[in-house]
Amino acid sequence: MAYSPFYITPEELAVYQEAQEQEILTGDNITTWRKYDIEEPNRYLYLFISIVAMLPIIVFFYFLGFWSRGWVNDAISVLVTFFVYSLSYYMYGRDYRYDYIFSDKGFVMKKRRNMPKWINTATQAVGWIGAVVCVVMVAVVGPMALAGAGALILFSFGMLKRQPDEPTEVRVGEREDWLFADYNKKRKVLQFYFKYGRCEYQDTAQEIVFRSQDRFDCYVFFKTEAHLESMVAQLSKVYKLNCTEVEDHKKLFEAKPESRLFSIPVRSREYKTDEVFDLRASKAPLPECKYLYNGKWQTESEIERLKAEGAQQATPTS
Repeated sequence: MAYSPFYITPEELAVYQEAQEQEILTGDNITTWRKYDIEEPNRYLYLFISIVAMLPIIVFFYFLGFWSRGWVNDAISVLVTFFVYSLSYYMYGRDYRYDYIFSDKGFVMKKRRNMPKWINTATQAVGWIGAVVCVVMVAVVGPMALAGAGALILFSFGMLKRQPDEPTEVRVGEREDWLFADYNKKRKVLQFYFKYGRCEYQDTAQEIVFRSQDRFDCYVFFKTEAHLESMVAQLSKVYKLNCTEVEDHKKLFEAKPESRLFSIPVRSREYKTDEVFDLRASKAPLPECKYLYNGKWQTESEIERLKAEGAQQATPTS
């Protein structure tokens, strides 16, 4: 099992994952691609939500009569519609960008919210307009304009240098940690299961760390059905991974426990960030492994006790 060391910080896990990725890139049969998608049965659900969200504003302007009072109001209504939809799309319609790496040494997925280039371009354009207005104000009014517009100047020039800053979720599964996969040709998606270690801060002050050695799934989206079939053939024939076709693609996106994972142990613990080095130095014992049994996380000894109690209750008294 290629789990990373247990007592680490999220920053250390990121360094460990980077090293894993570089090692995976040195493997054979490398396949890399990028796909924009969402983890929903309907690929265009977010886009539909963004359109529905803007309808009340459009109806509002329609009843105000913007489209019946001349070209000026028509132009204003078009601009307002564009602005409202841009805002609605930014809030509800953006999909995700997935970057995948497969080789005989492992699998890497990087997931981040898709930030269209036009959003960053529009933000910089607003910054340019604000900067020009500030310069004109200083030229006309004089240095006194800085007293009232200082914040606007800083904000405008800050927008000129704005770059997309979307957090990236990284999942790395080394070859020995692959478990199984389900797939659907219609949706062109493969649900990939593997063992994976999490390490996350539990509070904004970053003083408490949650650490687990667990098993996860992630969605692998493909651009074409042929690409999906090729990957399934490689996983099943070359890597001997159990791949199951699911006829109803909606089942792949259902949030329900996967019974095939119940036999795989999980360990987890919370600890303080400033305790990490002491825990490693003292070679602190790992948390006891637990299994999902009867809907609860139980240790192996607890499961044996429950089974024994159940057997006693089932045995008839003489």
